[in-house]
This record gives sequence, C-alpha cells and structure tokens, in this order.
Amino acid sequence: MAEVGRADSLQIDDPRGPATVGVQLWSLTDALMMLADESNLIVAANRAMCVAVGLVDVELIGRDAVEVVVQREVADFRRELRAVSRTGVSCSSEHELRDRAKGGRRAVAWSLSRTSGSPAIVACIGVDVTAARKDSDVLRERAVTDELTGLPNRSGLRDHLARMAGSGASVVFCDLNGFKAVNDTHGHDIGDAVLVQVARRLKRTVRGEDFVARLGGDEFVIVAPPDANSDFEKLARRILRATDQPMILPGPVVATVGMSIGMAVLEPGADPAIVLTLADHDMYQMKSRRTTETSRPTAVDETQAPPIDTSAFSPHH
Repeated sequence: MAEVGRADSLQIDDPRGPATVGVQLWSLTDALMMLADESNLIVAANRAMCVAVGLVDVELIGRDAVEVVVQREVADFRRELRAVSRTGVSCSSEHELRDRAKGGRRAVAWSLSRTSGSPAIVACIGVDVTAARKDSDVLRERAVTDELTGLPNRSGLRDHLARMAGSGASVVFCDLNGFKAVNDTHGHDIGDAVLVQVARRLKRTVRGEDFVARLGGDEFVIVAPPDANSDFEKLARRILRATDQPMILPGPVVATVGMSIGMAVLEPGADPAIVLTLADHDMYQMKSRRTTETSRPTAVDETQAPPIDTSAFSPHH
C-alpha cells in the first residue's frame, strides 16, 4: 500500500500509463486534434477532427493542414504553423473551420505546439467555440442596437461615425416636432408606436448604403456616404414627406408629427463628435424657424398632412 501523501508510480506499460492514457484521450476527446509535419501536411487526425470536417482519417492524411480552415484565414494559419515548426514557440489563435458535413462554418480556438524530436511535428488542438462566439455576437449586437426600433443606437452610431471619419459623408440630424404632445396625450405606448413608424419610414426613404440610427428619445441620425449626385435639399424633402404623413396608431389614433433636420459633413480631419454637434446645431436653427408643424393628435377624419418647407436649411460643410 502506498504511503499517505505519495502516489503510485506508473510504468510505461501500465494500462494507466501516459502512453495508454494519451491514446485514449486521442480517441475519446471532443477536442479536434491533428499532427502536421514540417511541410504542413497532416500525418494524423483524431476521430473528432474527422467528424468536424466530414472526412475519414485516410482522406485527411497527406492533405495540407491549412485546408481545414476557411479560405480567407488560410494565409494566417499557414504562417502560424510555419512559425511554430521553425521556432518551437507555441501559439494560440482562432480560425473558422469549414464544416463540410453541415455546409457551415465553426469557430475553433487552436493551440499549436511543436513536439520534441526530429523531424518536427506540430500538434494542433482545437476547441469548438462556435456557441460562445454566437452568444458574444448576440450580446455585441444588443449593445449597439436600439431595443424599440431595431435601429443602431448611440453606441452603434458612434462606431459608424468613427469608421466614416474624413470620408465626406453627410451627417443628418433629425428631431421630431410635437412628439411630446403625442406622448402626453395618448401615453408612452402610442409614443413608442410613433417612434417605430418613424424609424421604418426613414429606413424606406434613404438609400441602401445610408446608415440610420436612433440617438435617443425622438432624435434620429442619418449618415449618407458621399455621392457626386447627392443633394441635401432633395434628401431633406424626401425625409420630411415621409415623416409628415399621418400615422394610424392603435386606438385608433391618428397623429401627425413634424420633423426638423440639420446637416454637417465628415470632412477630412474633422472630429466625428464635433460634426454630429454641428448637425445638431443646424437642426435647432431649423426648429427655431418652425419650418415644420408640430404634431396634432386627432380623430381619424380630422388629420391633414402639414406642408413642407425647406427654405431654412443651412447645412454645415
């Protein structure tokens, strides 16, 4: 009997020995395992690896190891394999695995290590992190999406403005007129319904490449990439015509909201946050001139669409 605090030593031919345990792990683990030689050719692959790529081991052996990842990541995976083979320094990375069996792709976290001996063999061990990545993507999407309208929120807008910085894109700031009256008269549910309808109308009105976000409250922002044929006044008219039309809401309630808009340009070197502030300021200049009517919650047969006037537009460039 072994002394307390000491473990029995395992012999190499012991059924519990490292060689036997290694073989069992190779066969039974859900981790994806393959061995690649100095030329990056697969010399062995375990059951989980074969199942993941939809091939039997004899079909995998002799193939280029980088073929198991999606095409756009082949160069990076090859560079990592060669570096580990040459230097012996292990590395970890994440690459998508082409899932031939399901016709999809799987996110796999790879650990690459060079085994001892000559010629050098690189052991590639992968763990499927697809579910975790999907959860992460969902959380990331929620973080930049307005829950009510489904549009990008303030964070999503900030990220987009950063990507468009210096592009010459137009930043159009939109603020509803008379929304408070709708909210106060009919309650928040009706107010929310107005915001949802406005969001849909804005999406239908702009071009496919334009970006529409809800900044918060009754404020929306449109980012329109530069176009030689673009005309701010025409865009403004389209937006006003779309949003000034009466809205039929649950109740039934019909409400008409107006909109004030302002514009500034993401010129080279301009701070996107400052450009957004300029567009906001431009919008308030229009609002101060009362170029659109405030909302008039009415009975269904009493509503008329307000006129459109863009004479007060003075976009910042």
